[in-house]
Amino acid sequence: MLFTLARFLTCGIWLLAGLYKLTHFKATTEDMGRRGIPFQAFFLVVTLTLELAGSALLFANVMVWLVALLWIGFLIIATPIYHGKFIEEGRIFFPEYVQFAKNLSLAGGLLALIGLDPAKPAWLQAFLN
Repeated sequence: MLFTLARFLTCGIWLLAGLYKLTHFKATTEDMGRRGIPFQAFFLVVTLTLELAGSALLFANVMVWLVALLWIGFLIIATPIYHGKFIEEGRIFFPEYVQFAKNLSLAGGLLALIGLDPAKPAWLQAFLN
């Protein structure tokens, strides 16, 4: 029961973010360009695949451990690009700081989800122990 609840609650933010980006494709690619990300449309499609397909896999309880690892990798790359500049002129820009901290919390929850996944492969179980 705990694993099912954790899967559903975890994927909510990914599903909503993916749906927003999908319905605001042009605005999202423009924002990516302002942040210096090359090949915006390509990387947005990759991001949408991670968010939407990953959410579907979590709902279906398929390859949860792999989706969680991929999302952690995504967070490691995207968090500094999108939310890493939360200190300006010696002051903390609180909304950006909260987003940065939220992503760290998401990574922690994803690690817990991997730990709860009974279908994770033996090599991953050994690594976690």
